[in-house]
Amino acid sequence: MESTVLHATPFATPRTLRPSRTLFAQSRAVAAALTLPVFAAMLWFAIPRGTWPRVLAVIAVITLAYFGAVYLLSRVRVVIEPDALVENGFFTHNRRIAAKRIASALVVQVYRGQSMETAPQLFVLDAAGELLLRMRGQYWGDESVHAVANAYGVPVRVSAEALTRAQLRADHPELVYWFERWPWVRTFCLVGAIAALSLLMIALMSSANL
Repeated sequence: MESTVLHATPFATPRTLRPSRTLFAQSRAVAAALTLPVFAAMLWFAIPRGTWPRVLAVIAVITLAYFGAVYLLSRVRVVIEPDALVENGFFTHNRRIAAKRIASALVVQVYRGQSMETAPQLFVLDAAGELLLRMRGQYWGDESVHAVANAYGVPVRVSAEALTRAQLRADHPELVYWFERWPWVRTFCLVGAIAALSLLMIALMSSANL
């Protein structure tokens, strides 16, 4: 059951919101933990076989891709303007959402994986219920989520109960990403990526005479 809270703020205060700072630190730590041991092992086996130049070339490409991702992540922000929300996403740039299109907002507490901890998810909707903007609490702080929800004085529905990801997918399929609707697709892509990476590593470390 959901309760509706009406906010009377007539105009939004200009403000720039950025993802949680811990996200950047965590992404660097995860990237280092996943790649450095693999790179070291690849070079360890490649040097005696004379294939280290190929391995170094791949490491250079992966490193460039990593810094490209860091740059894209550094651009992510949501800007609250008096007449619009401006979103800079990971793959989007200056996507403008006119304030007059924003009709309501939905805030749902969603469990983090298998733990009992929850994080808010915000869905900004138009009059037809179409999703205009989504903010997930694992990337955005609570203050940022509530700042956007309350920015334009639209009705804000707050879920009375926390939901699991499966329940969120079942209750609001139109609001989640396509890969969240079919979890098996994500699993298939992950397995395929691991298999492709394993084949690449074998090819790179094979003898240069083959």
